[in-house]
Amino acid sequence: MATQENNRSVRDATLDLLRELGMTTIFSNPSHTEMKLFEAWPDDFRFVMGLQEAAVVGMADGYAQATGTPSLVMINGGPGLGNAMGSVYTAASAHTPMVILGGQQARKMLQGEPFLHAKNATQLPQPYIKWAAEPARPQDVPALLAKAYNIAKQHPQGPTFVAVPEDDWVRPAGPPVKVRTVEAAVVPNPAVLARLADELNAAERPALVAGPAVDAQGARYELVRLAEKLGATVYGSPVWPRASFPESHPQFAGVLPPIPEMIAERLGAHDVVAILGSPAFTLFTSADLFSTADAELDTSPLPGLPEGTRFLHVTDDPEAASWSMADAAYVCPPGLAVKQLVPLARQRNGVAAPVQKPTYPVPQASEPLTQAYLFHLLSQELPEDAVLFEELPIARADFHEQIPLGPSNGYYATASGALGFPFAGAVGYALARPDRRAVVVVGEGSAQYTLHALWTAARHKLPVTFVIPNNSGYLSLKYYLADQEAWHVGWDLSDVDMAQLAQGFGCPAERITSPDGLRDSLKKALAADGPVLLDVVVEDPGLFRL
Repeated sequence: MATQENNRSVRDATLDLLRELGMTTIFSNPSHTEMKLFEAWPDDFRFVMGLQEAAVVGMADGYAQATGTPSLVMINGGPGLGNAMGSVYTAASAHTPMVILGGQQARKMLQGEPFLHAKNATQLPQPYIKWAAEPARPQDVPALLAKAYNIAKQHPQGPTFVAVPEDDWVRPAGPPVKVRTVEAAVVPNPAVLARLADELNAAERPALVAGPAVDAQGARYELVRLAEKLGATVYGSPVWPRASFPESHPQFAGVLPPIPEMIAERLGAHDVVAILGSPAFTLFTSADLFSTADAELDTSPLPGLPEGTRFLHVTDDPEAASWSMADAAYVCPPGLAVKQLVPLARQRNGVAAPVQKPTYPVPQASEPLTQAYLFHLLSQELPEDAVLFEELPIARADFHEQIPLGPSNGYYATASGALGFPFAGAVGYALARPDRRAVVVVGEGSAQYTLHALWTAARHKLPVTFVIPNNSGYLSLKYYLADQEAWHVGWDLSDVDMAQLAQGFGCPAERITSPDGLRDSLKKALAADGPVLLDVVVEDPGLFRL
């Protein structure tokens, strides 16, 4: 306990530090090893409870992306962090600034194997965090937390982790930690920007690839201006986790598929391509891996880009630059680079020719419902400034075809292959931005990973509308081995009733099986005072399209 000479505990010092850093919202699913922090919990802190650690970290991810500042998480550093690792992996992929405090057993217990022990605590979240620490002395906790905060918010941003033994919180604190100013002072080299501008200005058929960092760094509208001045075609980066360019813009040519052969096919028509704020490139598979036939010795070339096209890569991630397939990579803040390129870009004569986009038939009502019809109605009822969170491994094409997101729409999706971010991320976003309607469009399979976030949404009466196109299975898996009857059990999710599950968590919900009243249900759900879930049963959409 604190002594008479020093009546401030590590907990007191930490809370004072968190106030100074502006981290007074904490996301948690606490266990025994965190209880000492929460004793005499102050009224000026907001405690956001989650029912499972993956949902807790997912909510903190959405909150940080909404605020642009590090969020704070407190979970058990052993099994709790293990539960959350899929969400930590996604936060790292999205470069989300986040500080995770992991509960550890009391110091005197660590010689054995105590219950809830976080063995080798700093190693468990590796390599999906920027930095991890465990205090050598109890009084070091606030200083380590300040360091974790500053490292998390520096570019490339990402989660950090500090494991804190349970009894450290009530030990005497050391001298107050001085909160130092650590500002991002890295700026684009003017000579580099001039070369970039010269190459883009001289290009006959320029293209821009819009990565998530452009939007995260506040340069979305400047990217529109840059594209318009250059007359450039704009593509979304593969596995587009955040919209940095409006899909409704006439120069937008869609999101690049995460397959090297298809990327080369689409970008090969351009003489200069600038990749702004994304890796070059995030890949999921290659064309030859779609075959289920026995494979021979692999003598195929590594993934590559088309000859005759010059690729320029702007990223704030030195590691991504080191393995980039581009001809030249420049390490600097992409958002700031875009802003400073706008006045350097030469205004081309006339208006850029719009990208020739395919037209799609208007989906019609049917029984069973199609997801295309659901998305068509949803697009007509969406608030103009709605923020969409999407995770549809099998249905992303229908989503973007029917819901062309405009300049006022926010868009977030998982930045990794781990499922579950949008369901929880929207809840965290709504906690930070209750003035905007968050709309979650997630399949019933993906929803299971962070389903517990419904309870938090209901408890806080958050403006989140959950729309579930329920096709009764993990259909992204079904079509890989569709001809194997034994594989049926590997993808079949029939009889999952999302409406009943939502109601069990206290979230109003409705199950919809026909087009009758669907539009009215969407209207009410998008205008509700609090969360609503619509479980819309749809037919199998067939093999996914890229």
